[in-house]
Amino acid sequence: MEKTESEELNSENELENIRMSLGAHLEELRRRVVYSLIAIVLCFILCWFFKVQILDIAKRPHKIAMLKVGLSTELQVLSYQEGFYAYMKLCFITAVFLSYPFIIYQIWQFVSVGLYKKEQKYLLSFLPVSYLAFVIGGLFGYFLLIPFGLQFLIGILGPGIQPIITMKDYVSFVFMLTVALGLVFQLPLIMLILSKIRFVTPDKFISWRKYAILAIFIIAAVVTPPDPFTQTMTAIPMIILYELGILIARPTKKGLIFLGTIVGCGAIILIATYFYLTHKGGEINLANINGEIQYLSPGGTAWNKVSKCTSFHNGTTLKTGFEGKTAISTKKNVDVGMDANTEVLFIESSKIKLKTGQVIISVKESEIPFEIDTPNGRIRTTKGTLNIQTSDFITTVTSIKGEATLLVEGEEKKLLEGRQHKMTVGGEPVDIGAIINWSEGILTKPAEKK
Repeated sequence: MEKTESEELNSENELENIRMSLGAHLEELRRRVVYSLIAIVLCFILCWFFKVQILDIAKRPHKIAMLKVGLSTELQVLSYQEGFYAYMKLCFITAVFLSYPFIIYQIWQFVSVGLYKKEQKYLLSFLPVSYLAFVIGGLFGYFLLIPFGLQFLIGILGPGIQPIITMKDYVSFVFMLTVALGLVFQLPLIMLILSKIRFVTPDKFISWRKYAILAIFIIAAVVTPPDPFTQTMTAIPMIILYELGILIARPTKKGLIFLGTIVGCGAIILIATYFYLTHKGGEINLANINGEIQYLSPGGTAWNKVSKCTSFHNGTTLKTGFEGKTAISTKKNVDVGMDANTEVLFIESSKIKLKTGQVIISVKESEIPFEIDTPNGRIRTTKGTLNIQTSDFITTVTSIKGEATLLVEGEEKKLLEGRQHKMTVGGEPVDIGAIINWSEGILTKPAEKK
């Protein structure tokens, strides 16, 4: 006991010897802040040279969500200066991430002078754990919460709506959420520190549980978009972290069982959500893929290669290559088979546009006619199977089963089962050169005999 008191006395004497005046404290604080700012500026300059690559990394959750629903993965800018400011924000936040360990070291250098050796030991062991928890929280948001949250928010828009996602809003959203989750994952560590210094006992954390859950949902509503899915996805890990903090502060068998129950329920919810989002398709579902298949998202300008069977929303254009073929099903009980060198725009659930190539369409009985627009007219059917081959000048329609109505230049024609009809606009294509040559031979006067 005497030895302990002696050690504490020596520590107090050491602390008294190195205690600085208020002016010295302010000077030390200024020096640490300047060092931190210099580190941030240097990292910012480095990030500026790689801003495009950093944006590609930040866009990954956006690409995952947009590709899943079949929309364009491009970000938009609404003014000339918006892209510049968005890059500035992107590079600044990335610079803070990169310089975070150095900033923590400067904070440690400033506060360690006023701490006892035992307190220094505790704090020094907590700093690496704190940084690790911050990184884990950011990765949780980047790989899990943000992609599913964006997919949910885009998915509820429904067909016929083309979202405009700006670069500025996306950068702000992603980094606000990742930083917030990084800070949230510090919760167990903070609870452990508070219990170690006996500022709050583990019993208090247990008695505050219901108020903590309410506060967690409020915090989740503030740091996430205003939708229940993202808020719940944020709140569940925070509740688990709170229970983990209680267990770390006071390990008990009951607490371990309770935490395991919460983790299990949370895992079930996450798995169910993952299954729902990964299997919830758009209005167009690709049943199989043979050869090269490309798609053009609504409002997009670049063709993307389809690498696996997936689903798309209306407004998507599909194109097959030289040896490409695919079978497509829609939510309106319509099956579409695309042959090679075919391009089809899926306008609505009951309407497509065959730009070129050949398709076979099977329509189950429906009250709403299914329409196929072609360069040479429109085709309607409520039930049956049609084979349609089109080019710039002629469209050949064959009714394999059922009947169809053809609309060409304002006139309707009935196509019966087992019949074929060629649709043309402005008449059948002919060899104009041959006719001109023939007409010249008729109209030219024979040469006079000499």
